[in-house]
Amino acid sequence: MSNIEVIIPVKNEEINLPFALASVQEWADRVWVIDSESTDKTCEIAKNAGAELVVKPWLGYAKQKNWALDTLDLKADWIFFLDADEAILPELRDELLAIASKDVDKVNESAFNINRYFIFLGKRIRHCGYYPSWNVRFFKRGKAEYEEREVHEHMVVDGKTSYLKGHMEHYDRRGLELYMAKHNHYSTLEAIEILQQVTTKDETIDAKLFGSAQQRRRWIKRHIYPRLPARWLFRFFWMYLLRLGFLDGINGLRFCLFISSYELLISLKTVELQQEEISDGN
Repeated sequence: MSNIEVIIPVKNEEINLPFALASVQEWADRVWVIDSESTDKTCEIAKNAGAELVVKPWLGYAKQKNWALDTLDLKADWIFFLDADEAILPELRDELLAIASKDVDKVNESAFNINRYFIFLGKRIRHCGYYPSWNVRFFKRGKAEYEEREVHEHMVVDGKTSYLKGHMEHYDRRGLELYMAKHNHYSTLEAIEILQQVTTKDETIDAKLFGSAQQRRRWIKRHIYPRLPARWLFRFFWMYLLRLGFLDGINGLRFCLFISSYELLISLKTVELQQEEISDGN
């Protein structure tokens, strides 16, 4: 027994899910697939792979994951959240197993940040501000939960966190059309979050310029990002020049342009929401 259980939230992931399952099913104690009423072969794939399939109507990115933590019959001391378009690479697997093999009370950390490679048009992005890409994914059961945020939510950890050397790989094999549709949806949620951050100071992750990477990103999003003119243009130069995206060659240029267009959508939708608020106020 590895003393690790893996949770994979999914919806219509028949193309990606087999790769995620293949990276964990041979060593995880249990793999939970939380399906949001898929209409493709996602559920069939999960069952055939021996995963624990649970169907739960979509609650939202953070709420769906927190529901899983509160509801599933989790037994292992360690939990890993994996997206359907991600896979755990062998070096990371070995690190996870080594940690989970110890007496859980003798591990000082409550959670670990995991790095991941991002695949765009079939190639790894090694710069552009997308690598390294750290997020808390591996944690002691009962010691972490997701902040209540519409999109790009982070984990709030009770205790010390650290970093692992191994990697995940993020590779959405469904093609650019679905990838663009997802980012169109994300841009709406991000616009909502921007307006909420301007009007409220309540945060589950402290916004600190000299804090952790997550705290620093949150500080920038609250105090700098909303005030930037032409944010999409700034985003391009930040990714392509300041974060060395040009070193990723033509694929890096394409990726920086794509993310900049996503930034433009956020800006336009933020203006639209502000206009709607003014109209409703009148």
